[in-house]
Amino acid sequence: MQRRTFLAASGGSAAVLGLSACGGGGDSGGDGGSSTTLTLATIAAPQPWDLKDAGFGNNTIYYQPVYDSLLLASAEAELEPNLATEWSWDASQTVLTLKLRTDVKFTDGTAFDASAVKANLENTKTGSNEAATHLAGLKSVDVVDPSTVTVTITAPDPSLLANLANVSGMMASPKAIGTPGLQTQPVGSGPYVLSGSGTTAGSQYTFTRNADYWNKAAFPFDTIVFKYLSDATALVNALRSGQIDAGQITDYKQAEPLKSAGLNVVKYSPGDITGLYIWDRGGKILPALKDVRVRQALNHAMDREAIVKANGGLGKPTAQVFNPDTGAYDETLNDLYPYDVAKAKSLLAEAGYPNGFEVAMPDFSAIFPSAQASITEALQAIGVTPKYETVPSDQLITQLLSGKWAMCWFILASFRAWDTVSIEIAPDSLWNLTKYTDPQAQALIDQAQRATDDTTRDGILRQLNEYTVQQAWNAPWSTSEAYHASSKKVAVVQRKFATAPWIYDYKPAN
Repeated sequence: MQRRTFLAASGGSAAVLGLSACGGGGDSGGDGGSSTTLTLATIAAPQPWDLKDAGFGNNTIYYQPVYDSLLLASAEAELEPNLATEWSWDASQTVLTLKLRTDVKFTDGTAFDASAVKANLENTKTGSNEAATHLAGLKSVDVVDPSTVTVTITAPDPSLLANLANVSGMMASPKAIGTPGLQTQPVGSGPYVLSGSGTTAGSQYTFTRNADYWNKAAFPFDTIVFKYLSDATALVNALRSGQIDAGQITDYKQAEPLKSAGLNVVKYSPGDITGLYIWDRGGKILPALKDVRVRQALNHAMDREAIVKANGGLGKPTAQVFNPDTGAYDETLNDLYPYDVAKAKSLLAEAGYPNGFEVAMPDFSAIFPSAQASITEALQAIGVTPKYETVPSDQLITQLLSGKWAMCWFILASFRAWDTVSIEIAPDSLWNLTKYTDPQAQALIDQAQRATDDTTRDGILRQLNEYTVQQAWNAPWSTSEAYHASSKKVAVVQRKFATAPWIYDYKPAN
């Protein structure tokens, strides 16, 4: 669920991508079929086309065919020009000036210009999903001239440019913004348009080439099809049969069989953290979680080395939610909670729960059976009994975001250090589900946001990391790694800080 955040669990896992012929899938192993159609399958349920309602993570790929973003991120996460050709900050790092392309039109004929940027950023900010969350600091958008716009934010945001290369920076036609039709029919300036004849809402989405697109050479496929597959077994069967020819494997046990079936199978790190996320640190839903000793007990229950091994050796053990590649990461913090069932039970008894407690959690067994088995075993060993609740996959994220559960297994994106703060730690973060606040943490967040250089900011965020680990805000067990399978007829570039490749990362193998 950058909600690269769920799967990522809408941030850690599961966009499923594939290449197939116009009439369906190619042959098993990718031997046949047309190279003009790219078929993508995803287990993330589609969301409305109005960008104010858009999520990140696996939802991102739904928007890429029809909406251009202001900036573009390369596969190595380097920023590149797109609709904006130049960008610069003022000395305070709160005023961003963007120079824009002058040769772009939306598919309804409306010209893309500075007024369109203003309309889009102001609209997206009004939403409540991840695209909106990443624009929370937006103060004003001012049109300087048709090809120049200034974006003013309330405080420095180290992740703003990266977010403008994602859904937060995507552009819809200003004529469509605010109309009911935008919920079901996107109007953008992207390389493709949504085809009504090939689309069944909630099941399949077909996109055909935008004949007037300004950068056609970057997109070699004439048609892109998304198929919504929420079942891990169905995904594997589709890969084997050639109905789809590429995808992220959510069950590690399928990696070797798929490799034997002739697919290219690659292990990669999307930049996510997996484990037990404790949403209710204030004890609003489950009073036990307000006691730091209970949260520390949950950490001692995690045999991180064994869990990683049981999940196919994917990932590296960690007790912190910051990405190991960031300056906020501190290797020594991983030694704070050694696996110790007796210690965990003792802490629970001290907190008044000698017999443990029951906790309701969403059921992820259909998608991530190994992960759920691991967390069940860890909790039951210390007397904590999970009561799993089955939820339709297309309602899972909505119910999670409503704050229904006190804790659960999950995967969240952890890219740049400030991304982690804005995604899950800050009080107004989308994935701070109960809007938990802590004065000491907030003081460090404020200091980090005001820092004007990366070295200073990283030092402050290391302090924040140490504090949240000591307070056992969560009980993560590993960085996330995943397998991606692709056929011989498609060339795929693995993308840094992404749950799965984006549409820009696929080319015909020839």
